[in-house]
Amino acid sequence: MNKKLPIGLLIALIGFPQISETIYTPALPSVASGLMTSASLVEMTLAIYFVGFAIGVLLWGTISDRFGRRNAMLMGLLVYGIGTLGCASSASVEALLAWRFIQAFGASAGSVVTQTMLRDAYEGAERTKLFSVMSGALAFSPAIGPLLGGYISEYLGWRANFWVLALLAVVLVIWTFMALPETRPARLATLSLYKIGQLFRDMMCSNALWGHILLIGAANGILFGFYQEAPFVFIEQLGLKPSTYGLFGLLIAAATLLAARISYRQSSPHLLIPIGAVCVLAGALIFILPVLIGVFEHKVLGITIALFTLFLIFFGIGLIIPNSLSQALKPYQAAAGTAGSIFGGCYYCFIAGCTWFMSVLHNGTALPLPLYMTMAAVVIVCGSCMIRLNTKQHCMKLSD
Repeated sequence: MNKKLPIGLLIALIGFPQISETIYTPALPSVASGLMTSASLVEMTLAIYFVGFAIGVLLWGTISDRFGRRNAMLMGLLVYGIGTLGCASSASVEALLAWRFIQAFGASAGSVVTQTMLRDAYEGAERTKLFSVMSGALAFSPAIGPLLGGYISEYLGWRANFWVLALLAVVLVIWTFMALPETRPARLATLSLYKIGQLFRDMMCSNALWGHILLIGAANGILFGFYQEAPFVFIEQLGLKPSTYGLFGLLIAAATLLAARISYRQSSPHLLIPIGAVCVLAGALIFILPVLIGVFEHKVLGITIALFTLFLIFFGIGLIIPNSLSQALKPYQAAAGTAGSIFGGCYYCFIAGCTWFMSVLHNGTALPLPLYMTMAAVVIVCGSCMIRLNTKQHCMKLSD
């Protein structure tokens, strides 16, 4: 199949879940004071988002296999809109947690169904290039969130972020209804529960797939762990305004867009993934050393160190994510939607665990953030090694 897809719409659909996750992060200290709760509980609203996202990813792919990609996307957007309105009107942190779960459940359709449609419509190098474009959107969209959210929160309050997202939901429903075609293959077999279980077992027994789960889970864990913890480091400890802190998103976007550009031009994912892993580990180690020796607390020096290390870390992440996403499900194309749900559900559960762990580490100092990034970087290196080892074993079998 080579059906033309509206790339602009797909970029919006794959990007809005990330914006929804990060848009109110500059206001996390304000949310804590506004709802009269602790910083750790407010940070949990980011972790619960990924729990809802993981459950949604497990279901929307299978729904899209049964009822069509377009219908699944529209249903997901409607659920997302309802959840977003609930977030805007939450009177307690418990209510916010519940509505964030529903919001994320709906938003997850934007991620898994968009990726499934790309796998339906494109193959080979063209698919890899488009995943690089989508990775640029995945990198840029969470950066837009803090940038917009910093100004919205500073001038209109934290609830205004959710009203903006509700308006975005209305726009996306109309745009999707008008412009998104159906890409579900006509001959796609509907999997029975037995076959779904068999597919799940086969996927869980694949070392290479687990390598990709570790890569994408830990890479996104770093990205969203940063947005979760960084406001408390840079706003509360270093004294930046929310709007100024939001500019960090532009640095992250520049790093990941540069990496996505390289991925678009370079068709060697098995080479770029380990390079990305080394960049992430090097950046995390450079970040943690000044914090340990105490020089990070000096405002100018601390921000300078952060700018350099974050660029290196997110450049590496930008190399990892598109190449891993484009390669991970090649053996499971016959059941792309269901396989995508299983794969996405696994790595989003991993991300949820990472963001929860970041909230546990929070202690009001600068150390937890670089410590967390270093541990996640080690996981990324392990995932890269698993994929590389599997590739070598496969090549040896072919030579025999």
